[in-house]
Amino acid sequence: MSQRTDQVASVIHRAVSQVLSRGLSDPRVEGLPALISVTKVDVSPDMRSADVFVSVTPEQYEKRVLAALHHGTGHIQRKAFERVRLRTVPRLRFELDTSLKKEADVLAQIAEGMRRTGDPRNDPQDAPPTDANVGHDDDAPNKRSPSDN
Repeated sequence: MSQRTDQVASVIHRAVSQVLSRGLSDPRVEGLPALISVTKVDVSPDMRSADVFVSVTPEQYEKRVLAALHHGTGHIQRKAFERVRLRTVPRLRFELDTSLKKEADVLAQIAEGMRRTGDPRNDPQDAPPTDANVGHDDDAPNKRSPSDN
């Protein structure tokens, strides 16, 4: 990406996030306890289109939210670009971002593998000392205070 497309992607990311934070008035998602987050925006080199990647939590609402986003793309685009001054307004396309779920799955699998093999790094008794008990040796001789001179 060029610096210009990066800047446009950042502006679109912010504008679409603001529109989504105010909520969608689509009956498919109205009242759902779903959190919709814009994770990434990719703008085409000719700046005619922008892929908006979203994450939906909880997972069970992904399809409904994505359908509502596709249905409301024109409305979301109008609201977002009311706040943004661009010569060319990219056409938005919403896609589900699965990278966060993949990352969480990999981390969970690593943790499970470490637990199964009995990796000592997971044992709290073998954990490195914390700041609370570093440098506090009860057997060390007492230091003299300035009044002992």
